[in-house]
Amino acid sequence: MEKIRYSPSLALLLFLLLAAACDRKPPLELGMTTLHEDTVWSGAVVVKGDIYIPEQVTLTIKPGTTVKFKRIDEGSDQNMFDIDSPYYPQAELIVRGKLLAMGTPKDPIVFQSAEVNPRPADWGALNFLGSDGNVIEHARVINGYNGVHAHGASVRIAHSQFIRNGVGVSFKAEEETPGVPWFGKRSRLTITDNLFANNKGGIGFRNSDAEISHNRIIDNKFFGIWPKENNNVRVTYNEITGNKKGVYLYQTRGVVFEFNNIYDNRDYNIAMAEAQDFPVEAPNNWFGTSNRDKIDRLIFDHEEDAELGRVMIDPILERAVAWEAR
Repeated sequence: MEKIRYSPSLALLLFLLLAAACDRKPPLELGMTTLHEDTVWSGAVVVKGDIYIPEQVTLTIKPGTTVKFKRIDEGSDQNMFDIDSPYYPQAELIVRGKLLAMGTPKDPIVFQSAEVNPRPADWGALNFLGSDGNVIEHARVINGYNGVHAHGASVRIAHSQFIRNGVGVSFKAEEETPGVPWFGKRSRLTITDNLFANNKGGIGFRNSDAEISHNRIIDNKFFGIWPKENNNVRVTYNEITGNKKGVYLYQTRGVVFEFNNIYDNRDYNIAMAEAQDFPVEAPNNWFGTSNRDKIDRLIFDHEEDAELGRVMIDPILERAVAWEAR
């Protein structure tokens, strides 16, 4: 029988593999929990109930961390608060303090379902309630009810992916829960260099302030962007295509769409809901063609229903807007 010869390189490889196995720590598993001090998550985290981050507390999530949410129902004893607005019946992160989730291109942070058969709304949201200074960068957010949800909060979202959620990002002023400290406060978001794909909806907002730029908003089931009511929002340098409605407008004021590529959406590139009787500014966009008849057929406004406002699209760009992620 042939003898196995000793190899220093083989021995070193076995040692490194053994060391890596010993170094791999088991997942951190958390049921319904309140964080009472600044906390850092790394590695693998399994969330089985609401995680509450109160005022003056910061949760920092390290690059490469995976946060998985178990599916719970509205009757679960793992719901920390009443499940009416602004809370979800699913497990969620409820942020009154601060969340810093900053991955890297090489080591993104992942928020996703823990289920074998994942589906949208397996978990609730990264839910920001009146909190400021939150950052989500280089993250993948998958299978949430709303990937990010903000009531009267400020969040910077950059270089991230929102896939197969109910809505990728939604934000609004807090107007539904009188008595909470953030009642009446508008949300303020910066949303830049992200992908929103295969969600039910891409980005929805109401009565808030935002810069939405350099995003790819594609192939969402119902809408790409859905603004409502009184906002101060600029939507620039985005690719909005393959959605049922690229932009859907409901009683919207204060939103300007400029230098976007809005084309090949299935029903309309821009559509007004029946209550939208205000004009909306959308100059200097590319609609996939320079043929005015084709452009007009995919815009639903005053020309189709005299009770609606007008989408002000002139001047129209003659070619696609060229831009790159920053």
